[in-house]
Amino acid sequence: MGYLYIITNPNFPGWVKVGTTTNFKARLQGYQTSSPFRDYKVEFLLEHPDYLQAEKRIQDSMKMFCKDRKKEWFLVDFSVARARIEEDLNEFLHPEDDPVKQIIRKSLQNCKKQL
Repeated sequence: MGYLYIITNPNFPGWVKVGTTTNFKARLQGYQTSSPFRDYKVEFLLEHPDYLQAEKRIQDSMKMFCKDRKKEWFLVDFSVARARIEEDLNEFLHPEDDPVKQIIRKSLQNCKKQL
């Protein structure tokens, strides 16, 4: 089990990073350490059992929407990145009776409430 996330930084307007990790706190600390302003912002965070494959699918689907790409960083509106994640999750969450997918669906609903 790992985390799928989107982060942004106001010093890079329009850029979003779609990434994964098994330890989000440590990953975010790594980013914040590299910035003297500690200004990386978590835009989206979701625990996902298939996080590595989900990241690959989402990044592949974002290629046609972004204006530029630098590895895991995309020059694209956050709403586009979020929509790609939601599309992938909707695909992943079927059929409805899978208990793992029900847990992810609940986590996504909680994430939407928090944002």
